[in-house]
Amino acid sequence: MIWFVIGISLFISGCPSKFGVEGKAWFQYASKFDEASNIAMANDADKKGTATDDLAKMDKLKQKFLRAKQPTEAEIISVLRSPNRRFQRVGLAAMSLKPIETDQLAEILFEFLQDQDPEFRWYAAYSLEEFTKFPESKKVNLGKQLLEIAKNEKEKGISIGEFLLLAKFPSKEASLFLTEQLMKEGKENFLYRNFAFNALKEMGDLYYDEAAEYVNNHGSPEIKKELLELQNSWEEYASKMKKRK
Repeated sequence: MIWFVIGISLFISGCPSKFGVEGKAWFQYASKFDEASNIAMANDADKKGTATDDLAKMDKLKQKFLRAKQPTEAEIISVLRSPNRRFQRVGLAAMSLKPIETDQLAEILFEFLQDQDPEFRWYAAYSLEEFTKFPESKKVNLGKQLLEIAKNEKEKGISIGEFLLLAKFPSKEASLFLTEQLMKEGKENFLYRNFAFNALKEMGDLYYDEAAEYVNNHGSPEIKKELLELQNSWEEYASKMKKRK
């Protein structure tokens, strides 16, 4: 009897994927989604031309994840707080597919925005971008925290997710920071200017108009021309979307 109990204990301890959080359907689908995402990025970098198939596979995995029993807040927190980096990554992937919008998880995701791994930061930013609301009592502080993170990420490279996330926390300070990005010249800053433009437009006319006025008064001819082109493209897109409705 003793040996039977020992044997069962050893079997259970040797199979965490069947008895722990790894055995959950949501965890498995989130893990497969993350793997498919990595493959898609690698294929894109190698210019394999498989984007359509890669995105289709990722979408199928997302739908399977959404149909599965969803993780609890406690389960997500347990994997995000785990010392196991793979667990953390799968938890972030799950949050990017369908975030659990709680104050605690928002704070944990903000911590991941400062992670050394750019893909962890991307997942965190995208997950937060999917949040429909943030607690009003903490929104100002979260916005200030996000702005400081963005300002200190010059070496890591600010991601599009962080730019778009700034739009959820509109402020005079964030607007000034984005205006600075609009003014940066050179091909190497082209994406930053585009991301900043989109974020300012998402913030609303109050912030965008002030930024555009500054650029038109102080920007180079090339920068002013580019801003006008971005503005025209934005208006054309908005017009098309309005007609579809």
